[in-house]
Amino acid sequence: MTDQRIQTAFSLLKKNKIDCLLVTELHHVRYLTGYSGSNGMVLLMPPKAYFFTDFRYKVQAQKEVKNCAIVIAEQSLISELPKVPKLNKKIRIGLEAEFVSLSLQEKLKDLLPKAVFKSTEKLVESLSVTKDGDELKKIKKAIKISEKAYTETLDFIKPGVKEKDIALELEYRMKSYGADSSAFEIIVASGQRSSMPHGVASEKKLRKGDLITVDFGCLYQGYASDITRTVVLGKADQKQKKIYNIVLEAQLAACKAAKPGLACSRLDGVARDIIMKAGYGDNFGHGLGHGIGLIVHDLPQLNARSIETLKPNMVITIEPGIYIPNWGGVRIEDDVAVTPSGAQILSRLPKEIIEL
Repeated sequence: MTDQRIQTAFSLLKKNKIDCLLVTELHHVRYLTGYSGSNGMVLLMPPKAYFFTDFRYKVQAQKEVKNCAIVIAEQSLISELPKVPKLNKKIRIGLEAEFVSLSLQEKLKDLLPKAVFKSTEKLVESLSVTKDGDELKKIKKAIKISEKAYTETLDFIKPGVKEKDIALELEYRMKSYGADSSAFEIIVASGQRSSMPHGVASEKKLRKGDLITVDFGCLYQGYASDITRTVVLGKADQKQKKIYNIVLEAQLAACKAAKPGLACSRLDGVARDIIMKAGYGDNFGHGLGHGIGLIVHDLPQLNARSIETLKPNMVITIEPGIYIPNWGGVRIEDDVAVTPSGAQILSRLPKEIIEL
């Protein structure tokens, strides 16, 4: 599979008017080669690809990296580049603009004085934005692990328990079921803190009557899940039910509307229009969602400003929310695969309001 990705990447070089591409962003390195270590880069130079790492990862690279010539650096990784004969001639080298620092650019110019460097934008991302069967299988496994851990952690949610303790319990359970790690810092925001979309778990103790938003996910073989559910500790009052049902209506409508060819901005609008008509437009201040894969916040971005369009085999999140300062908030998030004919909701947790 990695050979196919490399060959497809080769085909994009000419379109970008470059002879080769230096890939330094580690998620992109993993996508192209299968390498999961923390120090590595790839040089795509048709008809060959080179993978660079250091001695610490020699054995790992030999096990994981396919379809690349493996180079073990004696010093820094880029110090090996002048040893590639073609790079000592006049050649156009693409750099991932978003991930290459000015300092690194200057070092590369000193090492390869005859080369012409050109910034590239989202070249690897244009490949990884759609998922193949193996990637989808890993995302589904990450979702399954996350959901099992969350379902069990619900029994842990009681008055007096700290938000941080819930996050730790959830992370422990995800790892015990095979996760590499949490996909991000778990959000547990209760009571008035649930009005904070990214209110990471704190020392606050849960109280009866609290809305509790839990945003969680794990990595499985590098691939992420990202799910949110909001529950009530005790009986939900009328306002809590009202806000919850507005968010649920918006979330279900967006899930139903998702399909290939639909503008991401329009999908955002499907959910946003429902929330606005209910009078809470000012309380939905973030985008509807984002892609997931090796990166938990991947392309495409689903918001009102997006210029992207949904394509088959994208995996996205759909996560509308309403956040009311000094009261609380509700968010419901699922992971959704775009299919040739519509969309498949991959996360299976119940979405009706849960009263604990």
